[in-house]
Amino acid sequence: MINVDNKVVVRFRDGRIVKGYTNDFFPNRDHFHVTEEKEDKNVIEVSISLLKAVFFVKNFSGKEIHSSHDDFTKESLAKIPGVKLKVTFFDGEVVYGSTTGYSPDRQGFFLLPFDKESNNNRIFVIMESTTKVEKLL
Repeated sequence: MINVDNKVVVRFRDGRIVKGYTNDFFPNRDHFHVTEEKEDKNVIEVSISLLKAVFFVKNFSGKEIHSSHDDFTKESLAKIPGVKLKVTFFDGEVVYGSTTGYSPDRQGFFLLPFDKESNNNRIFVIMESTTKVEKLL
């Protein structure tokens, strides 16, 4: 049997963070459910309109050292498929990655981090939580 649960860290605009698993996240829906990682395993309904981003992660402990954009050369970025972006969130956090589904008219898009050692497999960026999305190269 294939495990369809995705390990996620859900970051709300108000600063709250929920860590858990989801199996019903779709980028065009207004909400999804997360089974919390905690012992009591609460299932909560999450509204996209309240979020900063959904981080699909490798583990819940994260990674303390992050690569910056300065670690990547134009030559190395040219080898990465998709549109290369620098995303600035309303709280000042900046993430770099590539996407094949960016459109400012959608509620969000998936971003694949440039840093292959990142704890994030992919990030669903909520457009309303960004202050700037810049194309690189």
